[in-house]
Amino acid sequence: MKSKIILSGIAAILTSVAGANALEYRPFVGVSMGMQSMIYSDDVKDVERANGIDFPSDFFAFGIDGGVRFGAYNEIYNGGLTVSATKTTYSKVQQKYTDTRVASADAFDMSVSYDNYIRISGDKTSRIDLVLGAGLGAYTYHLDPVMGDSETRWSFAPELKVGMDFELTQNITLSANGRAIIPTRSDYAMDMSYIFGGTVKYLF
Repeated sequence: MKSKIILSGIAAILTSVAGANALEYRPFVGVSMGMQSMIYSDDVKDVERANGIDFPSDFFAFGIDGGVRFGAYNEIYNGGLTVSATKTTYSKVQQKYTDTRVASADAFDMSVSYDNYIRISGDKTSRIDLVLGAGLGAYTYHLDPVMGDSETRWSFAPELKVGMDFELTQNITLSANGRAIIPTRSDYAMDMSYIFGGTVKYLF
C-alpha cells in the first residue's frame, strides 16, 4: 500500500510539473562503477584496536541507475529523479600484522534522489551540466566472519550528490559524480560512506 502511495505521488509530481511548464521529459537507464570509502564509527575503531584487526576502508562499487529527466533541452535548468542501486565487492577484514583474513565485508545502497541539472556550457548543441542532488535511501552493511554467523545491518540513509554530466550524443551521457551516504541508525558500523565514480546513461 505504501509503495502504491509513493509511486502515485511521484507520478502526480511529474504530471503536474510537465503540464504546468510544457516540459520535455526523457527516461534514462545507466550503469555505474567507482570506488567507495567508509568512515567507520568509534565503536568499530575500538573493536579494531582491541582485536588487532583492520576493517576495509575502500571497496570497488558498481550499480545501475534509472529515472527521468525533465526540462526543455535549450533551457539552463533541468530537473530529474534518479533511482540508484549500488553494490560493493567483498573486501577482507584482516589481522593487522599477518594479513590473515578473519572476515569479509561488503555493502549495498538503494536510493531515490531529486537532481538539479544546471547547464554550464555555452554550446547549444551539446550540454555540459553541473549536477546537484539530494535523496533518501537504505544502506546495508554485511559482515561474513570466517568463524561464526554472518551479520547484516541496514540503516535509513540520506544522500547528497555532486557531479558533472557530459553529453556525448543526444542519447548517451557520461557522468562523473561523488555521493555522500549518511546512515542515521544509532550504534551503526559507520558514520558516512563516499562513492566516487562514473556512469554511462542512455536517454530515450
